[in-house]
Amino acid sequence: MSKKFYLFCAILICLLATMLYFITVKIKAQPNAAQLPNFTFKTLNGQPFTQKQLPEKEHHLILYFSPDCHYCTDEMDDIIKNKDWFAQCYILLVSPSSIQQLNAYHQYLVNKGIKYQILSDSKYQFSNYFGPANIPTSYLYSRNKQLVKKFNGGTTAKNIYSFINAK
Repeated sequence: MSKKFYLFCAILICLLATMLYFITVKIKAQPNAAQLPNFTFKTLNGQPFTQKQLPEKEHHLILYFSPDCHYCTDEMDDIIKNKDWFAQCYILLVSPSSIQQLNAYHQYLVNKGIKYQILSDSKYQFSNYFGPANIPTSYLYSRNKQLVKKFNGGTTAKNIYSFINAK
């Protein structure tokens, strides 16, 4: 075999090893949401909102969502239907959607009897705080800010409540 072939193979192996190294470093650098992370998102009127502003409730439900995702809206409709289960739960709806979409969804939720805050993730920082997440993903945190359960994809109010109620 020619020297060019061996040189090509050596370069290819070096490139693959470099790529594998950077992928491994990036995976190890992903945040762990086992404890409620320090975060900053924007309210609908553009003000910063941090985890320090969360009310002292029994639980916090953080839903990474989009108003045009039917799994997300189905989950919220189910929570609204069973709002008594969530009386001691504050809900944060975090979304990369436009402010116009979020305002429209806020108008839908405003008189539904749940405690919530809609936050804009216009800079796509959610995964920097909570790790990789698809829409929808829900995180249920206890009062002491420990992760109780992460729900990947849409879930039901009953499923969330089973973890709230499992004191």
